[in-house]
Amino acid sequence: MSGVRIPSVTPIANLHPSIEEDLMTAHSTAIQETGPFERRVTVNLTEAEIEAAKPAAARRLSKDLKLRGFRPGKAPRPVVEAAVGAERLRTEAIEELLPQQLQKLLEEHELAPIVNPQLENVKVVEGGVQAEVLVTLWPELDEIPAYEGRTIEVEPTDLTEDELARSLERMRDQFASLETVDRPAADGDFVSIDLSAHNEQGDVSEAVANELLYELGSNQLLDDADARLRGLSAGEQVSFEAALPAGFGDKAGAAVIFTIKVNEVKAKVLPEVDDEWVSEVTEFETLAELEDELRTELGAAKRQSIARDFREKALDLLLDEAAVEIPEQLIRVEMEEILRRFTKQLAVNEIQVQDYMEASRITPEQLEADVRAQAERALKTRVVLEGVARKVGIEVQTEEVAARIEALARLSNEPEQVYRIMQDELRVLALAGDILRSKALTAVVAASKAVDGDGNPVELGTEIAPEEIGIEEVEALPLEDEVVFEAEIVDEEP
Repeated sequence: MSGVRIPSVTPIANLHPSIEEDLMTAHSTAIQETGPFERRVTVNLTEAEIEAAKPAAARRLSKDLKLRGFRPGKAPRPVVEAAVGAERLRTEAIEELLPQQLQKLLEEHELAPIVNPQLENVKVVEGGVQAEVLVTLWPELDEIPAYEGRTIEVEPTDLTEDELARSLERMRDQFASLETVDRPAADGDFVSIDLSAHNEQGDVSEAVANELLYELGSNQLLDDADARLRGLSAGEQVSFEAALPAGFGDKAGAAVIFTIKVNEVKAKVLPEVDDEWVSEVTEFETLAELEDELRTELGAAKRQSIARDFREKALDLLLDEAAVEIPEQLIRVEMEEILRRFTKQLAVNEIQVQDYMEASRITPEQLEADVRAQAERALKTRVVLEGVARKVGIEVQTEEVAARIEALARLSNEPEQVYRIMQDELRVLALAGDILRSKALTAVVAASKAVDGDGNPVELGTEIAPEEIGIEEVEALPLEDEVVFEAEIVDEEP
């Protein structure tokens, strides 16, 4: 974090000596511990210091003033003071001086705020002004829970015949054909329908669809629509009252009468799984060859999935046993960042947060609670893994950061933009922090043992296949005002 920024101080009416004063004598700076990782810093500004800061404050004010005969920023202090008033100039001087004095005090006492310090109180005291500022520090663990030799139960890695059969069944479903049938519709059938809606004002044109092919039982249309369509035959229709779903913008939630007419009922016809079908739809000649390939691919995917699960369980156990208090201010900042990214993702699909909550049937309070839980877990994960890194002595080499940037570029659909974004030093430091924590988690996983339900060792692959990423994930690496653990990047010894 570069520098210290303090919000504007209280209005001058609350500071000027002509107002009722708190006649406390200015004394040496006090630092009070208000929590394990929070400090309240008392900053005292003398009248002499405030007076000395007025020329710089006047120059700053004059840049935004249009004073006849003077260029912006060049008007002398008396002219600026006459234009804005003595009280305004005094306030500006305090706002100029306070961050500077706070920065000196933080450096002197080796305090490194992880978020912007919060100005809690400013009052006039005898001989000057006193400010109280809340400083939030990055939490650190006093003790890392023991994780070496821990056993973690996982599923068997061998692919079962049922799993193979389900995969083949999914392939059959993908190549299924539809044929019209003369019977009532049932789950799994496709129905060709005409959909319309009306209310007291007339037809709702946005809710009209003709010859819509819909899979019965998928529950993707309207609330209770599947239950009402089930058992209908071609030529029959049903009407019912329901609310317009979230996709209808301002009209979402309004009660209307829907009418759905069934035009046709179509049943899925699944192909016969034999050598002939396999040779037609795949690169293989026989069913046996296809099954061998599926066993290889599905087996590898299953092992990777179980390896991920093992990794998550190892982390969960470590987090459950770690005692660390996350400062409230830090949680709030992380929550704001999570919401910012989430809102941006919704906006890409032209969805508002309110529409998302209505479609998901969650309240603002539930959304906030979910975001808070995410923030607390994310912060605790960083704190614990950074503690592991210190304990084990993990460092991040320059070559590792360069390799990760190359990997990000390869996996992105916009590699040149990745390189441009990663020219920012703060994002490079954030990436180094990600690498550090990943290495720490790898150390925890390596020290744990995977076993099956009977306690027998289970061999897991250590590699997790990379996934394609979008440029938005690279841009999500935090900047100055976001929570960053600035991992030190070490140049490898020659």
